[in-house]
Amino acid sequence: MDKILLFVKDFELGTRISSTCVDLGYSVDFSDEKTDPDSFKNDILVTFIDLDEDVFASVGLVSELKRRSLKVIGIMNKIKNRERSKLQSAGCEIIFPKSSIVKSVPKLLDELSSRINN
Repeated sequence: MDKILLFVKDFELGTRISSTCVDLGYSVDFSDEKTDPDSFKNDILVTFIDLDEDVFASVGLVSELKRRSLKVIGIMNKIKNRERSKLQSAGCEIIFPKSSIVKSVPKLLDELSSRINN
């Protein structure tokens, strides 16, 4: 079973994303700034990062996850162009506004799964 890795401290947002992923048949792991990247397994389909959290909004975290060949999806309240280009050049695939991420998760996961399985 593919896993979804969440770097989200906002309880409500984390719960909404997690519930949607579980309903779609994925398992979900929550991570934080203390999680050792060496502990990540090869079965992670995608990583969601709340870029509004200071501890997660770093180019270093995004590039470390990308270096491990993980798909990185950013989440922000308001997408700022300067931040977006910096994070995308570090390896963030796409950045969604928080207001639409939960609605976008099913299609996004379906698209990622089909890319990997083809």
